[in-house]
Amino acid sequence: MTPAGPSSPRRTWWLVGLLVALTLVAVVVDLARPSLTAPVRRAVATVAAPAQSALAGWTDGDLVELTRERNALAARVDELEALQEQSTELGELHASASWGVHDLLPARVVGFSSASSPVAGRTVTLDVGSTDGVQVDQSVVNVDGLVGRVVRVAPTSSDVVILGDPGVVVGVRFGHGGNLGTVRAEAAPGLPSRAPGELTLTALGAGEIREGDRVVTLGSADNIPYAARIPLGTVTSVDPDSGQLGATAAVRPFVDVDTLDLVGVVFVRSS
Repeated sequence: MTPAGPSSPRRTWWLVGLLVALTLVAVVVDLARPSLTAPVRRAVATVAAPAQSALAGWTDGDLVELTRERNALAARVDELEALQEQSTELGELHASASWGVHDLLPARVVGFSSASSPVAGRTVTLDVGSTDGVQVDQSVVNVDGLVGRVVRVAPTSSDVVILGDPGVVVGVRFGHGGNLGTVRAEAAPGLPSRAPGELTLTALGAGEIREGDRVVTLGSADNIPYAARIPLGTVTSVDPDSGQLGATAAVRPFVDVDTLDLVGVVFVRSS
């Protein structure tokens, strides 16, 4: 059914708003000056008559349809905003991988297990798997740096043991000279306790550790399980010398594993 009066839904809602405003004017005047009520009511009726006539042809079904179309449009706007946000995130993820000429497979974190899980250490589950080409021991990163490595793969999902799990040891380089070391979750007995989330860097050889040193992955043979030069963290404090074989320090990881969402599985390009 075609409405008799309005030419568009926007005009219809404008007319409705006009009627409401005029009614409020009449009520206010009636309370303030009862003697003026009759003239004001006549004026309101005269001005509102075209609007009432325009709305006369609209049925409840028309208004329901108009509301449905408005809600559908709002849902579409939300969908487009979500797609725009995802596109921005993907762009940031690919731009962040300046540490190597590798391909990244975007993935979302869809589950997690705590360190007390009987199956393995602390892991997160991704929404990509073997059908997407994911294999065990591939590196996983986000825009900030190293997340962990793939430990189990199913057709449409995969599990990643994250940096900071007690079983994870990563070979690294640190400082301007690229000194060698390892990073793990535990601090050896006798070392200062770590703040929540901090890791322990142990230098190999006589490499000197300084507060503020940047730590990156050393890389493994064929970049499995860790590709080289992935940002890992920053040295926050250097431990006092207590007779250990190598200098040690606390490291704050770049990645906050408690807020993981969009990540990338690293596919190393063959040379």
